[in-house]
Amino acid sequence: MKKFIMTASLVGSLLFASQADAATYTVKSGDVLWKVAYENNTTTAKIMEWNGLSSTMIYPGQVLKVSETAPTTSKYTVQPGDTLYIISQKFNTTTTALIAANPQLANPNVLYIGQIINVSSSQTAPTQQVTGQHILNTGKKYIGAGYLYGASTSRTDVFDCSSFIKRVYEENGITVPRIAADQANAGIIVPFSQARPGDIVSYDNNYDGRIDHTALYVDVNTILHASTSLGVAYSNTTHYWKARMVKVTRILK
Repeated sequence: MKKFIMTASLVGSLLFASQADAATYTVKSGDVLWKVAYENNTTTAKIMEWNGLSSTMIYPGQVLKVSETAPTTSKYTVQPGDTLYIISQKFNTTTTALIAANPQLANPNVLYIGQIINVSSSQTAPTQQVTGQHILNTGKKYIGAGYLYGASTSRTDVFDCSSFIKRVYEENGITVPRIAADQANAGIIVPFSQARPGDIVSYDNNYDGRIDHTALYVDVNTILHASTSLGVAYSNTTHYWKARMVKVTRILK
């Protein structure tokens, strides 16, 4: 019995040390603040607040606080209608974190009712809810960037349509798929008449039944996207784009 108690105590100490270490991050060469935030399941705004930063500039060797308190891990039973994205919103985490915590998932896009998965949630109050305006403000930073099909999501000088969407959402702490067709299925479908700023609008440019372009809804006549002709720019939706629109998808609550 004594041996068991000592072992349990040691395990508890190791877990505590691991969680304490996870609360800070040492900046490496090539790191940018949004990437550090994304990899630590938080937002750039929170890291700036916790570290008293006045800008997003960081430097190698800098130690950043990336968590206000240690996360708690628990089990969750999948309910009807659940997806990893919906579960991540319930627990104030990200789909990336859920996938990392559940290596047993053969296909993270397929869950079944009653399935048990691991979840980690912050013990602090949830961060300020991201709004569509936050999404658009982030997207506007990249107006004028060029277009490159298959552009790496780490690049901000060039984008294709879906790398732009992915980058903008993930800078706000929300993980979305890389491919346009998958982005169109990542949230809930809403009628165009009920679209809100920051929603994802999907298009079929070739009229072949396949989604090949995604954009951010701005208003009834405007989208913000990375197009082949203009790069990141606003476009009017009353002519060319109106005829090719497939659906509107909402990622935000």
